[in-house]
Amino acid sequence: MYSLTNATSRETIEDFVQADGYVLAMELNQRIFAARSEAKMTQEQLANAVGKTRGAVAQWESGEVRPRHSTLVAIAEATKKPLHWLLNGTGEADAPLAPRIGLEVVGEVAAGMWKEGSVRFERTYEPVATHPDYPGYGQRLYRVSGNSINKIAANGEYLHAVELHAGGIQPEHGDLVIVRRLQHGLAEYTAKTLIWENGRVLLRPESTDPDWQTDIELNGDDDTEITITDIVIAKWSPIERRRKTAK
Repeated sequence: MYSLTNATSRETIEDFVQADGYVLAMELNQRIFAARSEAKMTQEQLANAVGKTRGAVAQWESGEVRPRHSTLVAIAEATKKPLHWLLNGTGEADAPLAPRIGLEVVGEVAAGMWKEGSVRFERTYEPVATHPDYPGYGQRLYRVSGNSINKIAANGEYLHAVELHAGGIQPEHGDLVIVRRLQHGLAEYTAKTLIWENGRVLLRPESTDPDWQTDIELNGDDDTEITITDIVIAKWSPIERRRKTAK
C-alpha cells in the first residue's frame, strides 16, 4: 500500500505566485476551532448543526479525533467557511504575508509505509504553475517516493493534482486519482487509476513492482473511510543541476 508521509497559463511570473497567509500553518483541529469561533457558535451549537455531540466537537478541536469527510462538509456549511480551506488551509488568508512561488507540496505517495495521523508532513513549495482550467487554490503537488506509481511517475517526481471540491470536478473512469484511507487514527494516501468495471469501482495500481499489483475496491466500513480527494492532471520532473567544477 501507499501512504502519506495530492502547463503554464500565462507567460508571466504571476502564474507562479500564490498568496500565503498565516492560516496555512494551522492544523485541521485549529481550523475547526477558528471556523466555530468566527461563526460565534458554541461547541454545543456546532454539534447540533452537524448532528454530533458536544464531546465530539471537543475531540475534533483538541486534535484527538479527525472528523469524517462528510462531517467536515457539514462543519463547513454550518460555519459558512469554504470547504477547501477547512480541509487544506488554503484559499482564505485574512492577513496575507509574502507570496510563495509555485504550488504547495502537501503529501507524499510512497509504498509500504504508514504514518500516524498526528505526524505533520513538512510542506514545501515547488515552482510549478497553476493550470488555467481550475482554481489556483485547489491545486497542489504530491511527491512520489519509490516505485509506487513508476508506470507514470518516477521517484522524486511530483503529481500535480486538483482537489475535487475546490476544482468543482468529479472523477471519471480512467482518471489517475489521489485516494485517502483513514483507519484507526492512521492516514494513508495512494495514487491509482480509477476503474469502473461491471458495476464495481476499483483502484488499479500503476506500478511494475510485483508487490503492488492487486486492484482495491473503493469501499469502506465502520472502521475505515476511503475517499478520493484529488484528480491528477499532470506531473513535474525536477532535474538536478550537474556542476562541472567542484566547489
